[in-house]
Order: sequence, then C-alpha cells, then structure tokens
Amino acid sequence: MAITMDPLLLEIPEEFESERLIIRKYRKGDGIDFFEIFERNNNREQLKENVDEVESVKTEEDAEVRIRQVIVDWEARKRFVMTIWLKESESQIGQIWIEDNRWDVPSFELGWFLDSGYWGRGYATEAAKRAMEFIFGDLGAHKIVVTTRDYNEKSYKLAERLGFIKEGHFREGRIDKGRRYGLLHYGMLKEEYA
Repeated sequence: MAITMDPLLLEIPEEFESERLIIRKYRKGDGIDFFEIFERNNNREQLKENVDEVESVKTEEDAEVRIRQVIVDWEARKRFVMTIWLKESESQIGQIWIEDNRWDVPSFELGWFLDSGYWGRGYATEAAKRAMEFIFGDLGAHKIVVTTRDYNEKSYKLAERLGFIKEGHFREGRIDKGRRYGLLHYGMLKEEYA
C-alpha cells in the first residue's frame, strides 16, 4: 500500500539497535568521528572507488559540513543517512544510507560502507538486516533496491546473502578515472522479505 500521508508528517525513529550495533541518525558534532573513519585502517584507499565522501571529506570541517547536510536531508525526508556504532566500544564503524526512490510506491534504495578494519565479522550484514527491518516496517516500503558497481564483490555478495534478487546488470555504462564499470541492480519486495 502506498504512503498516503505527506512524508514530512511521518514519525520516523532516529535510532535503532541490533545485537552488536547502534544505528542512528547523525547528530551535530559527529563530523570528527566520520572523518576519523577515513583516516584509519587505510580506509581512504580501501573505500575510494565506492564511497563518494572519501574524495570530498578532507578535513574535520568538511566532515561536519557533510553531517549537517545529511541532517537537513533527513528532516526533508530525502535521505536517511545513519551512522553505525559498536555497542561494546562505542566506536563508529560505518554508515547506512536510505534514499527514497519513490514515496508513492514506496520504494527506497539501501547502501552501506564499513571501516575496512571491521570487514569479515558480519557487521555489514547485521546493519543491513536491521536497516531492512526499518525500511519495510517504519517507512512502510513496498520495495528496497540495492545498486552497486559490478566490481564491488563485497557489496553485491552481501546483497545476495540478504536475499535480494538481481534485476539487472548495466554493463560498462560508467567510467571513473579511465576505468569502465557497470552497475548491478538488486531488488526485494516486501512479500519476499523474511
């Protein structure tokens, strides 16, 4: 069923938890933690091809400006960008973002990135599963879409593990720094969500 109310009037939770994680809306002052993700574990190099902010966030001030922008987007109901924190150490380890594709369907795109020092421990899976619950439950989605570069094996394998169905492969339709790449499109309908 489509959302009939204006999205600006929806009461949307700003924080939720999973077994090991706290996933919440960014707050003023989170820029320093966001910046630090890129500065550790060789993350600038590891994430540069798949996370746009790696290029644009060069200082703590850049990071705080970016955080303030995503706070505004949240309030306007254009994007829901959330920070992923470990419960036990209170360390920021990544980000989840949800963009509305179409509020009238409603359909949302889900994306993520994780500090490379935490890869291979199931945190991305745990965060994405909890975000899916938020999208289908709190946002009332009919469909979730995941789009990833076709060479980003970690990302498309995660989408497949989560049960997303590959709906398309747009081959070599993009170029970045002389490298051609395609986009993989995955989707999941609410009725397919277990």
